[in-house]
Amino acid sequence: MAGTEDSIAADYGIEGLGEQILAALAEAGVDMDHLTPDILAPVDQIHGGGLAATKEHAAMVPMNPDMRLLDIGCGIGGPARYFAHAFGCRVTGIDMTEDYIAIARMLTARFGIEDLVDFRCANGLDLPFEDGSFDVVWSLNVTMNIADRAGLYGEVRRVLKPGGRLAISELGRGPAGDPDYPVPWARNASYSFLATPDETRAALEAAGFGITDWFDETGNRKQAAVKAPAAPKPPSGPLSQNLTRGDDYHLRQANVAKSILAGRLTAIRLVAQRP
Repeated sequence: MAGTEDSIAADYGIEGLGEQILAALAEAGVDMDHLTPDILAPVDQIHGGGLAATKEHAAMVPMNPDMRLLDIGCGIGGPARYFAHAFGCRVTGIDMTEDYIAIARMLTARFGIEDLVDFRCANGLDLPFEDGSFDVVWSLNVTMNIADRAGLYGEVRRVLKPGGRLAISELGRGPAGDPDYPVPWARNASYSFLATPDETRAALEAAGFGITDWFDETGNRKQAAVKAPAAPKPPSGPLSQNLTRGDDYHLRQANVAKSILAGRLTAIRLVAQRP
């Protein structure tokens, strides 16, 4: 387990990232006193689909200011800040990358919503919360780095209130073999733990969840991949996911597109409910 966590930390951690983000925002002419989810989206929505995907997820689950949400694998806090900003709900984000948590706190303070959003460095397999603490748990393109799905789903079920919901998006293993590495969540297969859609469904049901919404997005991703350039170029301008995930991130995304087309990756989005 330690080796896997070290690999993940080495992949996701970028030295001096907080200062780089502030410098990029300044270069882009951003008014730091009036930050919004749309302004920060190019750097803080570090999962497939960006802010648009976050909004699609939010539309799947009714939310209101009385709800408490947990974002597992929160990165530097983009989705968590969006949920709080859009719905007024209380959000806690956790991530194993200490630098991400520090940056998430810094950006949230500049955003001015510390009363609604907090962050902790924690592992999804050992959640530091009481039973029945949350109305909704989110996991946006995180489970691909988690080998013990049964342990994760068991912990999520524990911290959810009865009737609470778990929202997941993930890339999964396709019928044609392993994806081309590196990919956005892993540079090699040693810390990439892909499940087929059927395996994901079975594991959730075994943990006591009922699936309420299930979207197979593989076809849509194939259509997008067909339209993608054969030789992708790094994004222009100071604000991009390459800033937060590394100079080769666009190439890792291109490997996802190739693997989707080749049948080596699947893509699903779902909501499961605790009884």
